[in-house]
Amino acid sequence: MQGSDVLDVLSSLTDEEILALPPDKQAQLRATLEVHLALRSPADYASRLSDGRWLPYPHLVHTSNRIVAMVEQDETDLLVIEQPVRHGKTELCSHWTPAWFISKFRRPVLLSSYEADYAATHGRKVRQIIAMHGARFGLEIDNTSRASQRWELTGGMGGMNTAGAGGPITGKGGYLNIVDDPIKNNDEANSLVMRDHLWDWWQSTWLTRREPGVKWLLIMSRWHEDDIVGRIMNTTMGMRVERVRLPAVAEDDDAMGRVPGQALCPQRFDEVSLAGIRTDVGPTAWSALYQQRPVSVGGGMFRKSAFNYWTAATPREGETYYQLGEHLVDDKECWRFATMDPAFTRSKRSDYTVCAVWAVAPTDPPSLMLLDLRRMRVEHAEHAPLVQSVWDTWHPSWVGVEKQMATLSLWSDVQRNGVVVRWLVPDKNKIARAETAVAVAEAGRIFLPRNAPWLSEFLDEVVSFPVAPHDDQVDVLAYAAAELAKRTVSPRKVRNEPVTPADKAWALLEKRARSKRYHPVLGRT
Repeated sequence: MQGSDVLDVLSSLTDEEILALPPDKQAQLRATLEVHLALRSPADYASRLSDGRWLPYPHLVHTSNRIVAMVEQDETDLLVIEQPVRHGKTELCSHWTPAWFISKFRRPVLLSSYEADYAATHGRKVRQIIAMHGARFGLEIDNTSRASQRWELTGGMGGMNTAGAGGPITGKGGYLNIVDDPIKNNDEANSLVMRDHLWDWWQSTWLTRREPGVKWLLIMSRWHEDDIVGRIMNTTMGMRVERVRLPAVAEDDDAMGRVPGQALCPQRFDEVSLAGIRTDVGPTAWSALYQQRPVSVGGGMFRKSAFNYWTAATPREGETYYQLGEHLVDDKECWRFATMDPAFTRSKRSDYTVCAVWAVAPTDPPSLMLLDLRRMRVEHAEHAPLVQSVWDTWHPSWVGVEKQMATLSLWSDVQRNGVVVRWLVPDKNKIARAETAVAVAEAGRIFLPRNAPWLSEFLDEVVSFPVAPHDDQVDVLAYAAAELAKRTVSPRKVRNEPVTPADKAWALLEKRARSKRYHPVLGRT
């Protein structure tokens, strides 16, 4: 009896009628129903056959549903799964999915990974699952073909072959062909020769191993922007391709509908754990292996190693000194300013409003120190209080705000309170504006606070520029570097302009007084 027949039978019976059935009939219906439920998806198969060891985390269930949509509903031909390391993608896609496919469709599976021996371990795992649970699905492994890299079922009802990515697959084919992590390590990922070799293997060897109606599954954590996934996305394919990108920390337009900043699998790695991992592995590895957003080494423009770091010491109350490499700088000898890049909505997909406070240190040549950074999604009306808060906390000489039509009417209140606002005019595109900041950083003249809680996030965006989803922090850095390039370090040459009517009146009186000269004996001359 098929699973659908069992459902028809059960739906036609009342609870009392089901309980009145003979025990053997109940057992038969229960076993058939279990088979039917297990074969609904790879996730159901794993949940029911693993004795609770496999846990249906939401991102794995989502992945399983997309596999079913490809295999059973023919929604695509190639499913590209991008997920961070240590999040369970291999166990679902390379162990339970092949076993589910063989159990349900009785057709062979072909799997490849970065080494033949490692690919064979997946074949061994699937063989163990079928050996343990295959009887309930009417499957039996052929005793004459039991090698981990090549085994078959009796009666020609399927089986599994494995091979190393980049190696030969002569005589093998499959109806579900899986590539799981074809890149072994960072050295291979950064070798153009290896990337070209792997792409040639993908096109001339792997894609020729197709049976009629074949479905393809590519699972990997990204290593390089020019890896197999990158080339597939930049190539016109004859097959239909669906991409499921699930970063460790949600970004805009998340495939699962997560809010930005939400962890993919908080049961294993919550937001706090991921923040620590991001600091430990650095922005390049974090962006690629965890966020599935690889960038070229060094980020294309900014290099992480180009930035320097400062620490502060307060030997006595009211005294602050900054250690900038070999230089010890007195806070009183620095002058401060702020740069701000405002955004105008606080939706999940909007840009961030960023306000950064900088100090110009009297080194030779002058250096730029990032003192504080505030990055948040706020409404238009919340910009002025943010600027006022920065002004009251740090007392900069002025606050530079990117000039946009929406900002022009916003600052009358803060200006009446004494805040000096200067407009920053974006006269170049973002990349051109950032070039000055790159040059200043490469000269070793940008210093960041070593222990700031937001430092990793700042470096992640800057080093990933210009392919990061946001560039607001790069903008405030670019404006600050442009200011450093055209300004002197002397704080005495930085003058606050009078803003309020009272300040303007006093300034006028002082100007008149200076214009009137008095002789100590003769008086006015």
